[in-house]
Amino acid sequence: MIDYLIIGASGQIGWHLYRVLKSQNRSVAGTFRNHPVADSDFFRLDICNREQCHRIINELQPSHILLPASSTNVDYCENHPEEAYQTNVLGIENVLYAAQSFGSKIVYFSTDYIFDGVLGPYDENSLPNPICEYGRQKVAAEQLVLSNASNSMIIRTTVVYSWEPQGKNFLVRLLKSLRDGIEIQVPIDQIGTPTYAPSLAMVLIELIDLGFHGIYHLAGVERVDRYELAREAARVFDLDDRLIHPVETKNLFQSARRPLKAGLISSKLEMGFLEHMIGYRDGLKRMRSEQDT
Repeated sequence: MIDYLIIGASGQIGWHLYRVLKSQNRSVAGTFRNHPVADSDFFRLDICNREQCHRIINELQPSHILLPASSTNVDYCENHPEEAYQTNVLGIENVLYAAQSFGSKIVYFSTDYIFDGVLGPYDENSLPNPICEYGRQKVAAEQLVLSNASNSMIIRTTVVYSWEPQGKNFLVRLLKSLRDGIEIQVPIDQIGTPTYAPSLAMVLIELIDLGFHGIYHLAGVERVDRYELAREAARVFDLDDRLIHPVETKNLFQSARRPLKAGLISSKLEMGFLEHMIGYRDGLKRMRSEQDT
């Protein structure tokens, strides 16, 4: 038996959860699907395979299953809804089914894309109204968790950034483009609450230790549009912000609609927790200091 199983540990959130738990000497295992992480002991798991889910959970019998695994490419989900549904909904159902035998506590990770982006930012009492396939699938998965896993937690977060193995998040990709001298268009009308992944991981583990359950929003405390976030990143890392060009979302001709006035309010967190959910300015400075060490 182990304390924690992180399904999707090779992704950004999963990786930082794993690092925090390891640093605290917890018994933890991590999985990946397509992207193994160098120097890690993660093992392969495809949550679309129900038998595989049951076998691994049966072997490990974790007291907690942390579930950030998801198909997160919003436009790909829009264009391939049935394929994405296999992972984002049926895959979650497979994990829940396997976990029921052991009473494992589920911590599922969701997004502000479950909202329409008309009147954001949103707190935990706001009603979902997704405007894209990815958002609809995350709502369906949330409902599965709430219906099938007692004492579960749903953690909604947004615009998560950090150094991480795959380097897929918005800010890491932006910094690479700027270093390579590549001009980039960034939407000026997508507003959110960027979330520093190490802070998210630390706060979440503390919530678990205290026995919290239900829906919680864990997001940065400052609201900003993507363009200004990109410009601040350029300033912090001493890169040329003239390469960043503002554009309205409609002119990017993306397949999936985005919630524009979005972001999350962590209204259920007490002040002691909120102090750790830093704003994007401090988060970027921490990323810079990590790069320089």
